[in-house]
Amino acid sequence: MERPIPSGEALLILAALVSLQLAQGRTTDQLDLMAAFFNVLGDNLALIAARRSMPEPGQATGTQPDT
Repeated sequence: MERPIPSGEALLILAALVSLQLAQGRTTDQLDLMAAFFNVLGDNLALIAARRSMPEPGQATGTQPDT
C-alpha cells in the first residue's frame, strides 16, 4: 500500500525541526560544512531525478518528426 505524500507545509515544518536538532551543539564551521553537504546532496538528487524523467536515446518521445 502506498503511503500518502506529506503536504509542502508539513515538509517545511519537518525540515525546520530537523535543522534545529542538527544545529544543537554544533559550531558555526560545522554548520557551514553540513549546509554545504546537504546542498550538494540535494543538487545530486535533483540531477538524478531530472535524468530519470528524460527519455532514453532512441526511445519514442511522442512527437512527430518534421517533414
